[in-house]
Amino acid sequence: MKLTYFDIRGLAETSRILFAIGDEDYTDYRYPLEIIDMATYNMKKVEFESDKKDGKLVKSLNKLPFLEVDGVIIPQSKSIERFLAKRYNLMGGSDVEAFRIDSICESVRDFKDMYQKVRKFEGEEKETEMKKWFSETLVERLELLEHSLDSSDFSVGYNLSLADVVLFTFIKEFFDDKESAFNATETTPKIRGIINHVSNLERVKNWIEKRPKTDF
Repeated sequence: MKLTYFDIRGLAETSRILFAIGDEDYTDYRYPLEIIDMATYNMKKVEFESDKKDGKLVKSLNKLPFLEVDGVIIPQSKSIERFLAKRYNLMGGSDVEAFRIDSICESVRDFKDMYQKVRKFEGEEKETEMKKWFSETLVERLELLEHSLDSSDFSVGYNLSLADVVLFTFIKEFFDDKESAFNATETTPKIRGIINHVSNLERVKNWIEKRPKTDF
């Protein structure tokens, strides 16, 4: 299998961690990315833009990431995550458990969408809204989600699942201010326990230690 994305963690990192958990060899292809202005997300993507212009990315709708499996190209990060989770038995032991796992992942996606709106503020207003996000909004969202989780080891049932990995990458990987993100889990012991559990998985630790160092 071949996972194609930019040379950043971004939308592909959950899938890379799933590959690590599954202990499966794959090609981690990364398009070069030159950061011109991080504040405005102005970046230079020469090789990617060239391949897009030449029609090499049409099967992925000219977007990244995509996963190539047996010659078939599959775009969309969440679809890739679910495919890998099913492959590595991380979607629960029943249809209902799979449904719950998917629901938790979609809740996290909603939280990310909420945060992107906060990021659009500028100046002092942005600073104020960011403080409110980490001290109030995110805390409230996580406290609500806490009620849907089974334990401080596993979100659903008695085994590791995609929901656990998604919670881990959300709090530990998604935000620039990682300290404030983790502090927001102070009132949610199940979520914090799950994050710590995934953090301590040997294959996850090994991947984080050896993965390429990128800006985000």
